[in-house]
Amino acid sequence: MRTTESGGRHRRRFNRIVPAAAAVLALLGGGFFAVTSYAGETGTDTPTGEVVKPPPGATTATGTEGPSASPRIIGGSNSAASWMVQLVYDDPEYGSYFVCGGTLVAPNKVLTAAHCLHDEFGNRQDWGRYGRVAVGTSVSVTQEHSGTFVDVTRSWVRDTYDPDTFTNDIALLTLAKPVAQTTLELARPSDSALYAAGTKATAYGWGLTSSDEDTAEIAAQLQKVTLPLNSDAACAENLDPFFTPGGSMICAGQLGTGDDSTGKTTCPGDSGGPLVVNNKVVGVVSWGISMGKQVCNVAGTYEAFTKVSSYESKVRPRIDDTDLSRNGKADLFVRAASGGKGYVKESTGNGFAARKSMTGSWSAYNLVLQTDLNRDGYQDFIIRRRSDGAVFWRHRTASSATYKDTKIASDWSTRKFTVAPGDVTGDRFPDLLSVTSGGTLYVYPGNGDGTFGARITAGKGYQVYNSLRGHGDFTGDGRTDLIARGSGGKVYLLKGTGKASALFEKGLQVRTWDGYNAFAAPGDVTGDGKADFVARTPGGTLYLYPGTGKASGEIFATRIKIGTGYQQYNIFG
Repeated sequence: MRTTESGGRHRRRFNRIVPAAAAVLALLGGGFFAVTSYAGETGTDTPTGEVVKPPPGATTATGTEGPSASPRIIGGSNSAASWMVQLVYDDPEYGSYFVCGGTLVAPNKVLTAAHCLHDEFGNRQDWGRYGRVAVGTSVSVTQEHSGTFVDVTRSWVRDTYDPDTFTNDIALLTLAKPVAQTTLELARPSDSALYAAGTKATAYGWGLTSSDEDTAEIAAQLQKVTLPLNSDAACAENLDPFFTPGGSMICAGQLGTGDDSTGKTTCPGDSGGPLVVNNKVVGVVSWGISMGKQVCNVAGTYEAFTKVSSYESKVRPRIDDTDLSRNGKADLFVRAASGGKGYVKESTGNGFAARKSMTGSWSAYNLVLQTDLNRDGYQDFIIRRRSDGAVFWRHRTASSATYKDTKIASDWSTRKFTVAPGDVTGDRFPDLLSVTSGGTLYVYPGNGDGTFGARITAGKGYQVYNSLRGHGDFTGDGRTDLIARGSGGKVYLLKGTGKASALFEKGLQVRTWDGYNAFAAPGDVTGDGKADFVARTPGGTLYLYPGTGKASGEIFATRIKIGTGYQQYNIFG
């Protein structure tokens, strides 16, 4: 293989050192791309044109063994894509610098590569403290432009990410506020057709536009290039021994030509950016091969990407969450039977912390459901007024931290169930479900802004259940599911199909629970990417059932006792 012949080396796309290739070191006289004047949300500007001292190790990559950072698009064209963002790290010692690209997959969520959030030694960086993203511009942050900075509040990296092999090279950033730009959807496990060999995919990025490290320059304008997807067998043969077949990686592009006038490929600096098919992100720019002074477009080689559909079930709960405290784990809303006060019980990972009071009035309602209809990262609620059955969307206003009630239905007092499980139709926007007294299931397709499309009849016979709850994916297939209970305490998994006309498969019995009188499905309480469930006994003992991701009788792990005294609450979100 070329990585072991003629001095070639396995090349990582774009690390904290941007990139760790001699071409870029010579370009700026340092180890990364400094950020130029840039009006940001923080109210401060970065030094104009300043190239500060490179971080330790920045000048040592060339000629070393093993992976080295590398960014670029060769043979591409200028582009504008409102869902593209640039990751910038404000190092307290070395200043601000561009790190990677990323994709908005929700108004406050950015998909990127795990290696983008680590330094050159493989150490995780503090993106919640020092990270920002540039949105609303196709111009590189190394140029003067009119984009906007938004702070990063937290980051998630796939826990089995390996910086040596680049397996599980995927991460998600949560922004401090939602942005108005459009978003892209993640490819799901059911989207296998999008990965067929020969499919034309488009990669985006601000990486190097030359493969020669002596002449390489970062793109001033966002670039895109169309690349054919290749089969796993071809990827494994071409990129042996670095390519990992079996689902975590894909490769794309024509064979490298060694000549930039004929090559079409990604390059150093494009790391973290998307590979797009039919408006879905199928891949994340991850790594490639460099040889000598040629940092990309090495003759006879392909480029490697993280396969997004393999990680969709891990990423999805962190996009469509019920996270009141915004710590990455689903929290639980409870309403006191006496006085009607609302409280949040923040997740600790294997339970819930002491309750905290929620602002606003909750006593006039007989239904409260946790959701995030506009995907702004702030918890919303669906509430139903007891007096007339009117249903409202209680949501945080864009201008302040206060909540506003928007009416979405007039009289649902006779509705047997109302559920806010997330996206059930497969269009990435959270939906609303309701069951009539006669057992007809309706879906109200969400528009992503708190409004809904015309209702669709999605099933019948739901009158046989006495409980219907759900939030997220219980089976790990990327589709939203429900948990229902019928006579005799029989509990059923209603597996999601993603099809609005027939949302769920026939119920599969997975448990018998006749010893509980209240349930909640807050989402991913444990933070492992699997939807969990909560149940309460008549005596007031609350249990957490951690999800396993299995569509069988083993759908939940051994229950965890949360505590007693929960009989004082008569509504669980």
